[in-house]
Order: sequence, then C-alpha cells, then structure tokens
Amino acid sequence: MRELTNAQQKIIDTIKDGLIVSCQAKKDDPIYMPGIITKMVESAIWGKAVGFRIDTPENIKEVRPITNLPIIGLWKMHRKDSPVFITPTLEAVQQVIEAGADIIAVDATDRIKSDGKKAYEIIQDIKVAYPEILILADVRNEKEAEQALEAGAHMVAPTLYRFNENPKSIDSPDFEMLAKIVRASQGKGIVLMEGKINTPEEAIESLYLGAHAVVVGSAITRPHLTTLRFSRKMNKYESTMPLFY
Repeated sequence: MRELTNAQQKIIDTIKDGLIVSCQAKKDDPIYMPGIITKMVESAIWGKAVGFRIDTPENIKEVRPITNLPIIGLWKMHRKDSPVFITPTLEAVQQVIEAGADIIAVDATDRIKSDGKKAYEIIQDIKVAYPEILILADVRNEKEAEQALEAGAHMVAPTLYRFNENPKSIDSPDFEMLAKIVRASQGKGIVLMEGKINTPEEAIESLYLGAHAVVVGSAITRPHLTTLRFSRKMNKYESTMPLFY
C-alpha cells in the first residue's frame, strides 16, 4: 500500500474492524423530514459506529459539527446521458471535501461519464487537486478494484456490484465477490464491505473474509425497507418490489 500521511493513517486506524453507517434518505422515503440525517448520525454515534457515509455537501455540513469520526462524503448526481452517479465531477468532489468529508467516495467503474471519460479516471484528477484526501473507489468487481488502486485510490468497496451484467444477487451481499476483491487488493489498499449487509452476522463474515471495515445503510437507517424484507419472506416472496429501492 502506498505511503500515507499521519492524518490519513489515523483515519484508517479509526475505522479498522468497525461499523460505518451510511446515513442517507430519499425524499420519497416515509421517514424523510428536515434534520433526519443528523438524527441518523446521532443514533449511530450512540450505537458505537466508527464512521459515516453521507450524501451531498449540504448533509455533510449539517453533521460535521456533531462528530469528529471519519465521514465518507459523496454526491449522487443522476444524469440521463450516463449511468455514473457517485461524485462524477471534480467540481462535486471539491464541494464534498469543502463540506467536511475525510474520505471522498467516487464511482470508479469503467463506465463512461457524461464527458466521455471512464469513471475511474477521476481518481488521478483528485490525486493532483487534493493529494491529502483519502479516496474510496466504489466498484463492481475485482478487475475494477485493481484498476482503481493502480490509479491511486486508497480503498475500494463493492458498492456497485449489483450493476454487474449478471449480478449474483441484487438484495443480498456477494461474499464471493468480496473475497476476490480482497485478494486483488492485497498490498495495494484496503477494502470496505458495502452492499446489502443485513445482519451483524454478515458484517462479521465480511471482516473474516478480509474487509477492513463494514458499511451498513438500509438495514439500519431505513425501517420501511427492513419491514419489506420481513414481509417478502413471510409472504413467500409474492412482492416483486426490489430491496435496492
């Protein structure tokens, strides 16, 4: 793994073997209300989380004053002309960093952005513009993980694995993919497990397979989806609504 500054190493040490809570809410979620992200973060602090994943500069600014724990910042920007939506531009990166993020999360797949470049190419631009920031590459598979680490990312996560051409699952974790990414990343960077972790047991299995830390979102912060997960199973999967809603 490339040499880190003391500040970067401190962040990586802080999240080691811990739970990072992804505190996000869509405006059409039943729980959505002003201040909901702050309440999610406060609840996660109470529950001994070691860090947070927060979407949009606005939300990052709101929660930064209430915690010194690491914040993975991103900005989801959906566009009709590209499937790349996680912090797709350097301007977005700048605003997320200025809002107070310690780690910047970006789409690091080989999908094409609106400007015609491959998504992972933004990593090199970030390295030049913001050499002190830690970069988390959200990828689909081990090939993209290797590619992102070679480009300069410090850590990778299979956040986007469900966007593979033939994903094993779209509503449960792919531990085989995690193991492949861990092997591909050895000596190059760390791996965060993110993607449909629903139970503490699955989080523990992720650490066993080599994840440095585990990110959990919907299973903790979106109770309507937890309800749907129970209902679908109890009703023999009659509901067709996907859990990545």
